[in-house]
Amino acid sequence: MAALIRLDTNEPHNVDPIRAADLACGALRLPQDMDVTASPLGGGKFSQTFLIQADTTEYVLRIAPPDNLLQLFYEYRMMRQEPGLHRLIQKHTQMRIPSIRAYDFTRKRIARDYLVMNRLPGTPLSEVRGRLSAEQIERILFELGREVAQLHSIRLRRYGYRGPHRPMEPQARWDDAFAVMWEKMLDDCVGCAIYTNEDKALGMRLWRDYCGAFDPHCPCVACHMDLWVANVLVHQGRLSALFDFDRACYGDPENEFAVAEYCGLTTSAFWEGYGRRPEPTREWAIRRWFYLLYEHQKYIVISVSTRRNNKPMARSYADQCRQSMHSFRRTGQPEF
Repeated sequence: MAALIRLDTNEPHNVDPIRAADLACGALRLPQDMDVTASPLGGGKFSQTFLIQADTTEYVLRIAPPDNLLQLFYEYRMMRQEPGLHRLIQKHTQMRIPSIRAYDFTRKRIARDYLVMNRLPGTPLSEVRGRLSAEQIERILFELGREVAQLHSIRLRRYGYRGPHRPMEPQARWDDAFAVMWEKMLDDCVGCAIYTNEDKALGMRLWRDYCGAFDPHCPCVACHMDLWVANVLVHQGRLSALFDFDRACYGDPENEFAVAEYCGLTTSAFWEGYGRRPEPTREWAIRRWFYLLYEHQKYIVISVSTRRNNKPMARSYADQCRQSMHSFRRTGQPEF
């Protein structure tokens, strides 16, 4: 399977605040005489985010990167799934998420996708964690577990990345869907000249050897797939919202747990809020290994791209992944 590689050029990534304010005005159809300002918000390296102040109302504008930014297969135009996903979440759950007020994917005003959300009170946990008590953090993670449980109550019938951005063909079985995802991730790592074809062959051999550990008909739940402290909004020591659903995938909830574990969120409080935790069987350990390595491998591509522009870091991630793959192949122990 050939990777779809997009050249990572030096095209300017950043939109200036004046242009951002203009985009927000147009999307929201604000009066031309309204006083509107835009100021950069957050430190994300993918989408660019602005706080929009329109008289006494505040919004958040997110602008996707240029298409020629080197991206993972599922990142290309992934913002396009957010409006429909937000509607689905708001229809079926009581989750605290922003409402998307407007969006423009036509590329008529700027050669990028963008959307505008209402601004909810709070600050990302990544920015305030050091000022919170241990008790407050545990309460926030408990509340996060409850939010994720609500998200996982949304179930569909076809697995994988799905939506208007069409990164793959959704599958009727989870093992078939993850096989596509696994190979596409390996292809991305080969395509950015960090993995070799031999590395991909090893990864595919491991999949063939151990894919039997995957339940083809596990619950097909909506997974956020980017659970980390920068996407958890906190206000007055409590969780106020979960945001950035653009990487969402539909499949095994254990895949979601692996991302949260990778980012250090799966504490006892998280599991208490979620209501249950996976049974640590041999099959679970194998699935966990694949999900964690899938997460780790994505940073190979991210590190090569202009988001980080750090090939030594990419090679370090690749070396760690190779070591884990060779160890699993040699010993049969899924250790990460």
